[in-house]
Amino acid sequence: MLSIMIRIIKQMFHDKRSLTMIVIVPVFLLTLLYLLLGKSSYISLVALDNLPTQIVSALENQSSIDVIIKDSDEGDEDYIKNGHVDAIMSQKADGIHITMLEPDSVKTNAVTKAIQAAQASLNPQSSVNINFIYGNTDESTFNSIGYLLIGILSFFIIFIFSGISFVRERTLGTVERLMLTPIRTASVVIGYIVGFGVFAFIQSMLLIIFAKFIFKIPFLGQWWLAALIMLLIAFTAVMFGILVSAVSKNEFQVMQFIPIVIVPQFFFAGLIPVDTLPYHLSYLSKVMPLYYGSMGLKGILVYGDGFAEASPYIVALCVYIAILFVANILAVKKYRAI
Repeated sequence: MLSIMIRIIKQMFHDKRSLTMIVIVPVFLLTLLYLLLGKSSYISLVALDNLPTQIVSALENQSSIDVIIKDSDEGDEDYIKNGHVDAIMSQKADGIHITMLEPDSVKTNAVTKAIQAAQASLNPQSSVNINFIYGNTDESTFNSIGYLLIGILSFFIIFIFSGISFVRERTLGTVERLMLTPIRTASVVIGYIVGFGVFAFIQSMLLIIFAKFIFKIPFLGQWWLAALIMLLIAFTAVMFGILVSAVSKNEFQVMQFIPIVIVPQFFFAGLIPVDTLPYHLSYLSKVMPLYYGSMGLKGILVYGDGFAEASPYIVALCVYIAILFVANILAVKKYRAI
């Protein structure tokens, strides 16, 4: 028993990747969560429309919001949709009304706390009504983040599938034998991408069908456009899987990349509102392909975006696929020398 224990400990100390995964990666992920879930420094921009002077003065003293007076004839919904403000406050007969784009814990809390603090010394009995352009507080958690879950699940599963499958191709010697033939490296990579991509396509379509027709997730946009984004997410995952497996010796090493390559992308995909992240961490989301996929799905499913609005996310995913394709060619090319 003692000899087995000593052997395992020695093996772990000689396996730098495993040692890193056990000691450094958990600390890295915990630190990332601490930063992401820390107190947000985000200040909501709120437009005031015909509010009493006393409330306006009280709101201007609140540190959680920045207030402006709405002087545009643009409708409240368009004013918010166009990104001018996070919320609009107005006085009506039944109390103060707050209009916001969608339920967002950070922004909603900031605005409601500010108005409650302002009312406390003026009219504590006045009611506050919050309305959302998209979504409502009565929605289930699944419906609220369903667009994120289908993208994340697709990305994660396809990454595992393609990564482990390609490692097996290498351990069986299939890749090495192919590289001994006159076939071009790009053709080998394309062959594997298309082969794995067939299953990525099937999975993407199944997730879209189940989300729309079985689980009844609201689809304000066109389903085929959501399916296109899903397909691009899946192909990006295939590219990542092949690239990671090309530099891994076995399936276990592929799994070791998950906490480093895949998990951080989940945090920046929108599960935590990206634009309210503290410490300017929102900039990191711009280098995460899953962010573009998730935001594209959100625009289509939640906001009802069309192809024109979704095209920046589609282009971004295509650019990532092109970059990863070149990286895969360079990674696989090394086996031609064997």
